[in-house]
Amino acid sequence: MGTRQQEETLLYFREHARDWKTKASSADERKVNVIQQRNGFVLSVIANRATTTSTLDVGCGTGDLVCEIARTGIHATGVDFAQEMIDIARARGQEQGLDAAQFCCSSIFDFDLTQHRYDLVSANGFIEYISLEELDRFLDLSHQALNPGGSLVLGSRNRLFNIFSLNSFTLEEIDSGTATLLLQEATLLAQGIRLAALAESDAAPFQKPCSERIRTGIDVATRYQFTPAQLARMLKARGFTIKQLYPIHIHSVPPAFEAQHPETHASISTLLQDYAHEQLSLVPYSSSFMLHVEREQ
Repeated sequence: MGTRQQEETLLYFREHARDWKTKASSADERKVNVIQQRNGFVLSVIANRATTTSTLDVGCGTGDLVCEIARTGIHATGVDFAQEMIDIARARGQEQGLDAAQFCCSSIFDFDLTQHRYDLVSANGFIEYISLEELDRFLDLSHQALNPGGSLVLGSRNRLFNIFSLNSFTLEEIDSGTATLLLQEATLLAQGIRLAALAESDAAPFQKPCSERIRTGIDVATRYQFTPAQLARMLKARGFTIKQLYPIHIHSVPPAFEAQHPETHASISTLLQDYAHEQLSLVPYSSSFMLHVEREQ
């Protein structure tokens, strides 16, 4: 702890823990529930694995995913550095009688990963809040924590969406000279590039470290965005094999229209989500995405 980014992140999630619990469990069909979409993808990865006996959820928040996993009998551990989040998560696990759910208030960089190996490590809405150096370290730690053949499931804000959002994010990419590279990657996805080849494709440079980004609902100045190819390169270098790329919160219209007609956007977005497992062409139009990779045997 100590960077402005981490201080702002901790403050935000400590102050909004109860709001986060409400948001995660909302069944309001007039809004897109990004938390449920992310959690649903992790659960689908587990369902399609041959065997999963233990999982670790990094940045577990109020424990929704950990509790859902534990409900199936799998030993599930959640780690979050906001005590208020962990308090809610523990209470939820106890109320539901989930002995297989455990929670720890800690930064993942202080959490003891030497005592246990996991079949799956998940991190939804986590990597945007850490530095690029910490991302390097987190990927190394994840590789060490996983059993051979284990799954790492990452959620990321989608930088490719900046090209299609037609707003200030788009203008930033044009001004920085990265728009063409982002369009090239988006086109490769639309053309059905093999996931194994994604790590070999050209990618835009990372966003500048510690740069302030336009704030979208969360009061943290530096929240990084990545493209699938950027993360694929980093993961391949560590001995991971890319298995799935999955769009989260698909937009068929620009955010300006979404702001004026949220119910229409939510209805269309939910419909498009039914095709998320089979259409890489939808990834550039999603505000975030998930990557499922496996540690090599």
